[in-house]
Amino acid sequence: MKLEKTLNAPTTPANALLDPTAILDAMIELRFQMAALEQQMQALQPAFFAACLALNTDKIALERATIARRLTPGQWAYPIDLVAQEGALKQLKRQFQQAHEPIGGREVTWAIKLLLTTA
Repeated sequence: MKLEKTLNAPTTPANALLDPTAILDAMIELRFQMAALEQQMQALQPAFFAACLALNTDKIALERATIARRLTPGQWAYPIDLVAQEGALKQLKRQFQQAHEPIGGREVTWAIKLLLTTA
């Protein structure tokens, strides 16, 4: 109920900064819900793949979604000289990054680490 009040309260410049803890708590609660959903999706994944295979088609059109068969990216065994060149290029890039400022990126973000497990 507290979460719903926080999420559904009209946002004005005045009340947006009044209770930052409530906003943080709401975000944490949503993260717990996402974690629970991720666990449910992982548990359902084998049955989902089996159901897709059972339909024996590359594209499945349903009322709420379209499910398409895709291949994961390929992997190659490169010759040793090419791997060495790649390593040298990575080293040069690291040296360049240490000597120069980036031209983009580096936006400020906040990370949430959940400390309690949900049952």
